[in-house]
Amino acid sequence: MGRIYTIREACDILQIDATTLRRWDHEGKIHCIRLSNNFRRVPEEEINRILGVKSNRIDAIYARVSSSDQKNDLYNQIDRLKSLYRDAQVFSDIKSGLKFNRKGFIELLNMIEDNKINNIYITHRDRLARFGFDLIESICKIHNTKIIEVDGEEILSANEELTRDLISIITSFSARLYGLRSHKMKNILEAVRE
Repeated sequence: MGRIYTIREACDILQIDATTLRRWDHEGKIHCIRLSNNFRRVPEEEINRILGVKSNRIDAIYARVSSSDQKNDLYNQIDRLKSLYRDAQVFSDIKSGLKFNRKGFIELLNMIEDNKINNIYITHRDRLARFGFDLIESICKIHNTKIIEVDGEEILSANEELTRDLISIITSFSARLYGLRSHKMKNILEAVRE
C-alpha cells in the first residue's frame, strides 16, 4: 500500500474542501480508511484514481517446476497463462517449491514489496510454494496484490493432503541427507508412498 494522507493533505491535493471529501466518502466516490478514533485517512491509490494518475503496477505470471526434466511442463504453464494474460510479466523457476531462494520468486517478492504488482496468475498454488502459501498470500494482501489460481486448487481428502505434505517434507530432507539422485532416497520415498 502507498502513502496514507490526512483529510487536510488529501483536500489540498484534490483541491476540494473537507465537507466535499466527507460527502464523497459517504456516497462511495472515494474510499477512506477509518482509524480506531474514527478519523478518516485517504490512501494514495484513491487520490491517484480520482486524479486519473495511472499506476505503475503490473500483472505477473509465476510458473515453477522442480527439475530440468520438467521443462516442458514449465513451458506449458507459461503458455497457458500467457494465452489468458498477454500483458503479464513472466517470472519462473526450476527449483523445489519447498525452497524460497528461487531467483524468479525472490524477484517477484521484491516487486510486491515495492508495490509494483497488481495480480499474480498461477496454475496451482503449489507452483508458488509447497508450504507457506498462506504467509505469501498475507504479504500480498498487505500490498494490495491478488493471487489468482487459474486452474483452481485440487480437491484432496485430508489423508491425500497429509500424504502429499509428508512426501514433500521427506523428499526435502532425504535430498539433503543422501543427494537428489541417490538410490537410498528413492527407496525411502517408495516406502513412504506405500
